[in-house]
Amino acid sequence: MNSNMQKLTKISGVFRGLVLAGSAAMLFFLVYEYFVNDELRRAASTYFYELWDSPNANRGILLTLQLPRLITLFIGLYWLQRLLGHFQLGKFFGNEAMHCYLWLIWLKVLDIVLKIVQQLGTAIYHNQYFEHTRISLDLDVGNITTIMLMLLIAYLLKAAREIEAENKEFV
Repeated sequence: MNSNMQKLTKISGVFRGLVLAGSAAMLFFLVYEYFVNDELRRAASTYFYELWDSPNANRGILLTLQLPRLITLFIGLYWLQRLLGHFQLGKFFGNEAMHCYLWLIWLKVLDIVLKIVQQLGTAIYHNQYFEHTRISLDLDVGNITTIMLMLLIAYLLKAAREIEAENKEFV
């Protein structure tokens, strides 16, 4: 393995460790905030926080609205660390790495859909207790651009894998 490959595998290992440590810290923070401070910090909606502070709203429903995106986040972190694990082993263009990368793309798409459902669900539930509810959907152009770039990278990785296979056949 040449020195550039060794650097890439070492960097991948460091980033994998950072992803794992960051995931553990995030999980600890979320659990701590929920059980000690009676707050849920993953939600960004003002409607959610108004409902959370309202004695009439059911917190079980609010948690149910938040749970799918939280689960998607941790599944995404799992696939990211798994991808970095393959990179750490020097398997940059293998089927396993591509499989992990495609999971990350689909999870990003799913997260956008879940965010829309979460916003709608929270607004509809908020409307039951408050009169000033305005239902709106926020489509983040940055997320859509990220998905398009991820698809382009997946295409480039596939092309690089095919070129690598042709080069091995030629030699």
